[in-house]
Amino acid sequence: MNGWYILPNGNIKHLDGLEVQPERDWLPTDESLEAYAGRQREAGKTELQIVRMVMQLAMDGEAWVKENLS
Repeated sequence: MNGWYILPNGNIKHLDGLEVQPERDWLPTDESLEAYAGRQREAGKTELQIVRMVMQLAMDGEAWVKENLS
């Protein structure tokens, strides 16, 4: 779960560019989701794989916050 950092606006961002919003049930920001999905499509990932990866990253981000900010 390395690679996460907190932004000044309170969102949590991963080094891969996906930014999740704790106050919005850990959903990614629209901009970061579009950029992340675009890069994954270019790498040959299917939509299902992208959704699974986004969901896993959001859960990892939440766990990272609990472990490091409690």
